[in-house]
Amino acid sequence: MSFHPLRLATPAILAWLICSVAIQADDKSYQIHSFSRQQLTDEYLSEGIAAGDLNRDGQIDMIYGPYWFAGPKFTEKHELYPPKPQNKEGYADHFFAWVHDFNGDGWNDILTAGFPGTPGFVYENPGAAGHGKHWPKHQVLNSVGNESPQFLNIVGDETPELVCSNDGFNGYATFDPKRPFEPWTFHAISEQVAPKPFGHGLGLGDVNGDKRMDVLVNNGWFEQPAELAAGKTWAYHAVPFAAGGADMFAYDVDGDGDNDVITSLNAHEFGLAWYEQAADGSFKRHLIMGDRPADNRYGVLFTEPHSVQLADIDGDGLKDIITGKTYYSHHKGSPLWDAGAVVYWFKLVRTPEGVDFVPFQADGEAGIGRQLVVHDINKDGLPDLASGGMKGAHVLIHQREAVDKARWQAHQPKVLHTEPAPEPVKGTPAKLDDQTGRVLGAIEAEALTVLATSGGKAGIQEMAGFAPKTWSGDTQLFWGGAKPGDRLELEFQAPSAGEFDVLAAFTMARDYAMVQVLVDGEPIGKPLDLYNSPDVISSGEFQLGPKKLMAGKHKLALEIKGANPSAAQAFMVGLDYLRLAPK
Repeated sequence: MSFHPLRLATPAILAWLICSVAIQADDKSYQIHSFSRQQLTDEYLSEGIAAGDLNRDGQIDMIYGPYWFAGPKFTEKHELYPPKPQNKEGYADHFFAWVHDFNGDGWNDILTAGFPGTPGFVYENPGAAGHGKHWPKHQVLNSVGNESPQFLNIVGDETPELVCSNDGFNGYATFDPKRPFEPWTFHAISEQVAPKPFGHGLGLGDVNGDKRMDVLVNNGWFEQPAELAAGKTWAYHAVPFAAGGADMFAYDVDGDGDNDVITSLNAHEFGLAWYEQAADGSFKRHLIMGDRPADNRYGVLFTEPHSVQLADIDGDGLKDIITGKTYYSHHKGSPLWDAGAVVYWFKLVRTPEGVDFVPFQADGEAGIGRQLVVHDINKDGLPDLASGGMKGAHVLIHQREAVDKARWQAHQPKVLHTEPAPEPVKGTPAKLDDQTGRVLGAIEAEALTVLATSGGKAGIQEMAGFAPKTWSGDTQLFWGGAKPGDRLELEFQAPSAGEFDVLAAFTMARDYAMVQVLVDGEPIGKPLDLYNSPDVISSGEFQLGPKKLMAGKHKLALEIKGANPSAAQAFMVGLDYLRLAPK
């Protein structure tokens, strides 16, 4: 099933898309919000964009790759460094930019990060006399890792820090305000556990309410200690937030006094969610948008949410989610890659029945890159949006209009799905041994002998990149390329004769199959539906049923029976382990 968001019919530079929300000044006051699009350039020069006053004229300028565009009209551009065309079938050499006066001379400078793993640079503002020339360039960090670095104040001092990964360490880089263009100092807060040099999912927020900023990553969070000490790592709390999202936030979504977590689930595929924090520090996921229209109450579906921002768009005092489609982020490799390059904001609404995020489309052509900016660009008191990426660079200027109730109601998104999609049936969570990382007594699937397959190919797959310490041994036996009716036959050993409970753990994902397990040619248990939307998760341990076995070799078979109607019909199978429990 697929859903293609609205495409604009006109290529005009300024396009209007109406979105709406009530401003509750009184029951007769209604307002709708719209965004006008201005394209700064259609060239692909960067995956990010930044905003700030560079020439001290009181206007906000825009920075996109090698250029800065002078506000408020953005028709005049200046070079920061020699521009060169970027390959849309590859990736730009410029990903992120932030504006800050690093040397305190009154002129804003520009911090940049290129392709993940490449150095970080500061371009020093030469002042008005030098704006006709290229800016002095200073390398300040040898490598900026992760695809969602943050330039924010994390430790509570007077200067912001660059939060990123470096050589596999999570951490942040600080600069000396007296010597800001000399190499910065990277402070590791973890062991060498971060992906190198990429990685998805990174953000800041006070998760535990101690008034200190913690670091969020896709599989947990690092707790900032009361006192910072050189060389000391931060306490880590494992939480499977997402397989690979984007910017992450800690925010009290439901208004219960503790901070929840907001993130996209897969930067190059599907998913947006918030995680409700319980009193014991655990988190429950609430899906805002999945991999099918039915996953969203309003039927909204788009892919590649590679950047997420949090801001109060409508002025009601609650922060809303802003994200969109990072068009062509993995070229033609992402699902729905050619659907509309949309930008959305999701209005946070708290009701007696619970939390709702009401979607409003801000634009249908600009899309987003790896960096989405929310900033009052024209200084009218309303937050505007800006994005850069494969579609070039765009500014979306925010307007607000008072209307009557009838017109306001006409612009409200319509609820299409009143019931949430049912949760998949899962087994009991696997209990991993702290020392070995494996389930005690498990027969690891990757160690089984493959006897035969009637279709496709089986092999070993590492799983730590999805959610560490979730699969036994962080590996599985993966079977792909098969079709309904195909069987994979494996050999296992029973340690002794007797009657056993046969248990098994699988993987669940949006493109996985429905499978019947057979032991020595006889079905055991009912077919298992391994579909899950949109994350790749462990099924937990299924109790398939009792079986009498002789000591020695036996045959385990997996037969593909089809797939969930909502699944991508790829019929993949992942087996984590088999376990025989004597009755």
